[in-house]
Amino acid sequence: MNKIFIIFLIIGFYSCGEKQESEKNSENAIIKKTVPELNSFGLVKDFEKHKAEFKIDTIRLTNDPANGSGLTIYHSKKFDYLVFDFMVYVEKGIQNNTYWTDKKLNFKFVEQSLIAYKKEDFSFRYLAYNDTQVKLFDNKKNEVTDIELTEKTKSEVESFFKNKSEGIKLIK
Repeated sequence: MNKIFIIFLIIGFYSCGEKQESEKNSENAIIKKTVPELNSFGLVKDFEKHKAEFKIDTIRLTNDPANGSGLTIYHSKKFDYLVFDFMVYVEKGIQNNTYWTDKKLNFKFVEQSLIAYKKEDFSFRYLAYNDTQVKLFDNKKNEVTDIELTEKTKSEVESFFKNKSEGIKLIK
């Protein structure tokens, strides 16, 4: 009887050890998400969830005459994406463009917003990049099917990124 009891204890301890090891492995797999595994809005949610794990660099935009305009860069070795958050004071209000890119600076998702000085006047647009196409979404996250508007918005946000980040050297 004692032998049977000892065998059950050994099996129990062994199975607990295997379960802990499998939980540890699955936990590591969840943390190391790559950009392709996350859909467009999922990338934003993932960043918001793990924002505290990113290092932050803040750069004042010297080529911009507006006082207080700046760029905040979020980066982490744990995640396969970077976040560039531009806040630029313009005539109408505050233009805030946030870019999610892979480590090679290929755009994955862009949130474009203009918050007017009149609080009731604001606009949001989202661009989702994938391997074959770019999709535009309105402030309610509904897809916009107007190809010309999509191309115009894509051109605007890419030009904005290029112009505002000119002269900034990124160490990868």
